Amino acid sequence: MTAVTAEDLQTPIARQQFSLGVVAGSLATVLEVGTPLRRAPAVEAMAWQRGGIETRQPSSYSVRLWLLRLGLYHLTRPLEQADDWMWIADHTLQLGDRKCLIIVGIRQSAWDVRDLVLSHEDVTLIDLVPVTESNGKVVHRQLEAATARTGVPRSITTDAGSDLHCGIERFRRRHRSTAWTYDVKHKTACLLKHALLSDASWQRFVERVHRFKQQVSQTDLAGLAPPSQRSKARYMNVDALTDWATRSLAVLDSRKVIKAAGLKRSRVEAKLGWLRKFSPQVRRWEEMLAVVGAAEHYIRHQGIHAAAEDELAAALPKPTTPAAKRLRKDLLSFVRQQAAQARGDERLLGSSEVLESIIGKFKHVAGERGDHGLTGMVLSIGAHVGKQTVATVETALTETPTHHVWNWCHTHLGPTVQSVRGKIRQALRAEQKRPTLLLETG
Repeated sequence: MTAVTAEDLQTPIARQQFSLGVVAGSLATVLEVGTPLRRAPAVEAMAWQRGGIETRQPSSYSVRLWLLRLGLYHLTRPLEQADDWMWIADHTLQLGDRKCLIIVGIRQSAWDVRDLVLSHEDVTLIDLVPVTESNGKVVHRQLEAATARTGVPRSITTDAGSDLHCGIERFRRRHRSTAWTYDVKHKTACLLKHALLSDASWQRFVERVHRFKQQVSQTDLAGLAPPSQRSKARYMNVDALTDWATRSLAVLDSRKVIKAAGLKRSRVEAKLGWLRKFSPQVRRWEEMLAVVGAAEHYIRHQGIHAAAEDELAAALPKPTTPAAKRLRKDLLSFVRQQAAQARGDERLLGSSEVLESIIGKFKHVAGERGDHGLTGMVLSIGAHVGKQTVATVETALTETPTHHVWNWCHTHLGPTVQSVRGKIRQALRAEQKRPTLLLETG
C-alpha cells in the first residue's frame, strides 16, 4: 500500500469518524504486516506515537469492518470485459456445511507485459460464492454468473476437484473458446503419489522417520528430528523429508558437525544410523524431486504455450534412475497435452499457486483455522487481491457502506457456526435461570 502521509491523517472520509490516514494505516498493518486484527489498533498507535503524531485509534471491530468493506468493493466494482481473461478457481473449506468458490483472474495482455510469476497484486477478484452444496451443476452456474463481470474467459486453471472439473466441462461445452489447464503443482503431487505408493522403500522410510521422531523429540537429539508432515498434502511435501534425510546423512558422515552440535557421536549413530540403509533411495527421490522442481518453476514463469514441451525438455535435468526417467516422461506428456490448447504464440496460466497463497494469507489474518466455520471474514479475501492504495481505500469506503456488507452476509451466508453456538449458549443460560421445582412431600 502507498505510504500514508501526514496529509492523509487530516483527510476526512464521508460518513466516517476516522481520517483516511487512520483507516489506510490500520488496513496496511493487517494486510502488509500480517498483524492479527485484535492487535492492529495497538500496533498502529505505537507507530504514530513514535512519529510524534497524536490521533484517535479505532477498535479492532472497526478495522474488521473496513477490511470487509474493502473486500466487498473489489468484489462488486466494474471490471473490463475482454476475451483474454484467464481465471484461477478453487474452493476454500471451513467447519460447517458451507464451502466457497473463489475466482481470481488476470488478462493475458497484462501478464505478457509483466512476464513474472504472479503475485497477489497482479490478480483481480472476480467472484466469491459461498454455497451449502457444490457439484458440477452448481459450479457451472457459478462460472456462468462470473462471466457477467469479465466476459467468457480464455482459460480456467484449477486442481482436479471433481465438482470443479465437472462444472468446467459443462461450461466448456457452451463456451468452446475456453481452455482448462490443470495446476502443475497438483499434477506433480499426483505423479509423485503414484510413484511412491508403489515404492515399498518409501513406505518403510516414512514409518522409520515417524518412529525416529517419536524417539528423539523429548531428548537431547531433538535438533535432529524430521519436520512434521501435513497428511492432507503429504505428497506436495515430499521434498521436506528428502531434504531432511540428505542433511542427516551429511551429519552422520561428519564428526566435526556432530562435535560442533555438542552431541555424542555414539548416541547419534545409535539412533540415526538406520538412515544409511536408505542412502541409495534418497538419491533416487532427490532426482525425482529435481525433475518436479524444474517443471514447476518453468510453468510458473513461462506458462503453457505451443513450444512449452520442447523448452521444458531442454530445461529438465537428465536423471539416471528409472523412476525419475518415467516421471520426466510423464511430465513432458502432460505439458504436451496442455499446450495443445494454446493458440499461436499465446501463453496460458498453468499454476494456481497464487490463489492458494491468497487463501492461506486470508486464513492467517482472519485467524480462522477451521474452528469458526465460514463467516463474513471471507469477504476480506478481496482486500488481499490486487494493489491496495490509499486512494483505493478512500474510494472503497465511500462507495461501500457498512449495510452493504451486512446485506451480503445475510444473503450469502445465513446462520454461521458461530451464530448457532451463540444461540446454544443463550438457550442454556435461559434454562439455567428457571426456578428450581420444589417437590411436595406427603
